[in-house]
Amino acid sequence: MTTPTRPQLRPSPPYRYQQISQLRLTMAAEELDQGDLAQASEKIWGATAAALKAVAQQRGWNHRYHNHLRVAAAYLALEWNRPDWITTFGTMDSQHTNFYEHQMYESEVRVYLDAATTYCRELWHARQAAPPRQAPLTPSQQADRERFLRTLTHPLTGNAAFGDELTDEEVAQLPPVVPGTA
Repeated sequence: MTTPTRPQLRPSPPYRYQQISQLRLTMAAEELDQGDLAQASEKIWGATAAALKAVAQQRGWNHRYHNHLRVAAAYLALEWNRPDWITTFGTMDSQHTNFYEHQMYESEVRVYLDAATTYCRELWHARQAAPPRQAPLTPSQQADRERFLRTLTHPLTGNAAFGDELTDEEVAQLPPVVPGTA
């Protein structure tokens, strides 16, 4: 008897991840206004993850696992000379935790939503623009950069591997990424 194989994960094109990110921010604001802090927190995390996936997919980086997103955030922070992006990623990751723990108050989640909106917009810009010129990296930063790239570009195998990106025709068959139309 043979074991059925799982279908290979096929990532969306970068523009769709950006649309998903925008949708999640809209949904987070709506959930927050309705007082559902846990769902708002999860949407904030989802918006952040999708924004990072947009950049990662465009660059051909791994983004299947949570650690890939963390490493992508760290790499981009180094590339753009934005160490605050590392802190912002960690803050947005706390929103994922709040979905399960449900311990944050509205005033906190509202601040996180504002920060996520800014961070996602910055990532959308980073996807479209070349990084600014910066001073040479220190030896430590260069070593980190190389480790980050190894993680982001190491071939995934088996059930973890990505298939080819969805085509525009296949994306057109997916549910729309527009609030209230699903």
